Amino acid sequence: MRAVLCNAFDGVKALTFGEAPEPRPGASEVLIEVHAASVSYMDYLMTTGGYQMRPQLPYVPGSDAAGIVVEVGEKVDRFRPGDRVACEGWHGAFAERMTAKASITALLPDSVDFIAGSTLLYMYLTAYYALISRAQVKPGETVLITGAAGGVGLACVELARLLDTRVIAAVGSPAKANVVRNHGADAVIDYSREDVRERVKALTGGEGVDVCVDNVGGKYSRRWRA
Repeated sequence: MRAVLCNAFDGVKALTFGEAPEPRPGASEVLIEVHAASVSYMDYLMTTGGYQMRPQLPYVPGSDAAGIVVEVGEKVDRFRPGDRVACEGWHGAFAERMTAKASITALLPDSVDFIAGSTLLYMYLTAYYALISRAQVKPGETVLITGAAGGVGLACVELARLLDTRVIAAVGSPAKANVVRNHGADAVIDYSREDVRERVKALTGGEGVDVCVDNVGGKYSRRWRA
């Protein structure tokens, strides 16, 4: 089958189009005809060899995809051929077909197109892990989300709002302010022209925040936390 191949841990320049072995589903897996695949920083980092796992070379990059179920493993009873699904794995999405565990595959409603569907699990499961599994946020707490207008950022804004917290969204330009407000942010900080630390103090009466989900990192985070 046709696929994108990573031939060395050398980033984007090591990627080529080529032929990969046809995948076969295991007992608890589904085989999906890929209609769209998302691209994340994790995908890029894995191609450089900088991620926490290194697939055997050459490998097919891509963690998340959406498409049509072609075949199911013998232990799978949640899906059947023809179902529209979103799925994820460590790699394999940048190909005509991929396999994924049924446990991390979800039915995709007809109202959600494949392009949007290929991004949903990555964004919302990351948000769930950050806010619920790790931070264990509680209703009434104040949550600061940086990079809030990005995919994971918006998912965090929406989930934090559903958890009945006060959401402060930090964005990198004035054009993004209305985007995060429309997704549920109570207050917005534009760190391209505002001091985040001082604005957080002003918005919280000097108390600060209970939880911060930092999607930016680097020099910005060092300045905010100093």
